[in-house]
Amino acid sequence: MLTRRKFVQLTGVAGGGLVIGIGLLESCEQQKKPPKNPLPNTQNGFGDNNGSAIGEYLQIRPDGQVFINIVKHEMGQGIASGLMAIVAEELDADWDRVHVVYSDPIPGLANWAGGSTSTLNEWGIMRSAGALARKLLIQAAAKGWAVDKEDCFTDNNHVHLKDSENKVEYGELVDKIVFDPSESEVTELKDKKQFKLVGKVFSNKIIPDIVLGKHPYALDIRLPEMKYAAIERAPVFGGRLVDFEATEALQLPGVEQVVPIKGFVLDGSSHIRDGVAVIANSTWTAFQARKKLKITWEAGEKSNIVHERFLEEAHQRLREEDGYVAYSKGDVDTYPDAEKTISHTYEFPYQHHACMEPLNATAIFMEDRCEVWTGTQAANYMLGNIEKHLGVPKENIKLHCHPSGGGFGLRYWASHGMEALLVSKAAGGQLVKMVYSREDDIQFDFLNPLEINTHTMGFKEGDPVTWQLKGALDNWGGLCAWMIYDVPNVHAELIGLKGFTQMSAWRSVMANAEGFSTECFIDEVAVELGEDPLEFRLGLLPEGTEVQLNHKYPCKIDRIRKALKTVAQKGNWGRPMEEGSGQGIAVYPYMHGNGYAAAIAEVSIESGQVKVDKIFVAIECGLVINPDFVKKQMEGGVIWALSALFYGGTEYDKGKVTRSNFHDNKVLRIHETPEIEVYVCESDEEQPWGVGEIAPPVTYPAVCNAIFAATGKRIRKLPISTV
Repeated sequence: MLTRRKFVQLTGVAGGGLVIGIGLLESCEQQKKPPKNPLPNTQNGFGDNNGSAIGEYLQIRPDGQVFINIVKHEMGQGIASGLMAIVAEELDADWDRVHVVYSDPIPGLANWAGGSTSTLNEWGIMRSAGALARKLLIQAAAKGWAVDKEDCFTDNNHVHLKDSENKVEYGELVDKIVFDPSESEVTELKDKKQFKLVGKVFSNKIIPDIVLGKHPYALDIRLPEMKYAAIERAPVFGGRLVDFEATEALQLPGVEQVVPIKGFVLDGSSHIRDGVAVIANSTWTAFQARKKLKITWEAGEKSNIVHERFLEEAHQRLREEDGYVAYSKGDVDTYPDAEKTISHTYEFPYQHHACMEPLNATAIFMEDRCEVWTGTQAANYMLGNIEKHLGVPKENIKLHCHPSGGGFGLRYWASHGMEALLVSKAAGGQLVKMVYSREDDIQFDFLNPLEINTHTMGFKEGDPVTWQLKGALDNWGGLCAWMIYDVPNVHAELIGLKGFTQMSAWRSVMANAEGFSTECFIDEVAVELGEDPLEFRLGLLPEGTEVQLNHKYPCKIDRIRKALKTVAQKGNWGRPMEEGSGQGIAVYPYMHGNGYAAAIAEVSIESGQVKVDKIFVAIECGLVINPDFVKKQMEGGVIWALSALFYGGTEYDKGKVTRSNFHDNKVLRIHETPEIEVYVCESDEEQPWGVGEIAPPVTYPAVCNAIFAATGKRIRKLPISTV
């Protein structure tokens, strides 16, 4: 419910347009005070079109066009259209007349995207914005007709008078709004049975612009007097610039400056590497000149790390050391009394992001102020780092947030924006566009961490009584420990490793390794006990129960059972398979977004090569905004996981990543992609939950368990090559 305390700005006549801004609601966790003034005329704001003012969320113009400000980062997942639809539903707007505005950071709002939380966090806010606008439009129409507002209703961008043919278009009402702050509460939200748009298949608003090359990616920025920059970075993480010679580089036509960049640690876990930047009249020229630099590096201690020895030491530490407790239930000290134990270890490798749009940022540094154009999943985080490390007050920083061609957690960090500003500063305040080459993007990626997990389960009288997870994780994050099965004594602990490079969030984060290890292990336990893997899982998921997993959302077992039973039925679990073929099943929660999924994989083996023939996925994600968007996210998540399953991992030599482009950091191609069937479960939940990261954690184990069913061989280490 929107109250006066949470209401920030509403203007009845704003240059001929109705503008609604909504302040901090409970789901926005960034700040505790609403902004006193919205941002002025930023490139991605509502702007001065026909004199309209700027608001935080919603603008209706005199021609009836509706513009909706999206504070969450659009990176191909469809969040812009999903959030716009929530507003449009409550507003009863004509979907064809609804348009996206990509928001620059707004104080008090959650200007970040991650953890599959964007829709669930914005659901209530966006509904309130649409409902408040609908309420005000009805009041204006009722006053004009001299009738009670109860005699009016809205539909398709019009206010209608009941029992008559009278109607008025929204645009005709915006200059007739009279706002009374005492009536700013929104109590009349629609019942979900009234939804006309939400829950249906509707168009993705950004697709036409993507197809036509009009989508405003930061990579496409062109500004007057802009120069182009490429950075030659320290090849080893933690390495230092000793000296450089740029004579040959400066002789190339179009090269204007060559400047050193001093690295440092940003807030959190991200870093800027030492480097040498070339500034030129084109990105291509900067790339070519960079090759002619003669640089002396001090490699640093990370150059001494040998991958095989690092893995051996990690496994040894996992066997011998105690870690910090991530989750505990009951008393695992009963473990020595178990009559039978089953224990297995699983290894999930480093992974690259490999976004289609490489990292880039355009920036200008002007002593006490600066301006940046880039794609970022965490605008406030970038603003904070700029203020702290470059000494520019936040009020003097303009950050223009553009949609991205992929993010997957990499664009959460501030390094690319900071690098562009450092180059601009070193170049005397030159406006520069800094672009990573594809090779830069892979070699200097902030990798998904290596994770090694050992699961041990103890039994008495045939029943599991203890379950222990011990993980070793490289340099970033922590165990999810989403141990959902009904075992009375559960314990999870983590040992921290320090590997060769920078680590980062990666789509599904730690749930990748833990979904893989947990569901492969549960499958192994079922088989060793002589039980059907589906029935064994259902037997450890009691109906009507919830599990507290050190997370703000309880894991609702009925929801996870629904996903599991749905995929079993749709995938025809247990059907006879031809020799050399097999089925595998898996189920897992993604508690950051409170979504649940289950998968069945069907594989066949040809000359030792694994072929994934078909994937069935069921998801329980609460109230669905657009089932087609959900299916696309699940399909993309499956393909994401299969790429990692077969081609993932990375190699490094003396601290340097050896992969460089898509030829050696492969992703799944169209001809390798299996048929994917997605089933969206009916849900009793009253709101939407997360979707974007739940498919990968069930895809890895489903495929690996299917390989076992086909070959009798267990997969406990990724990537898979031959079996």
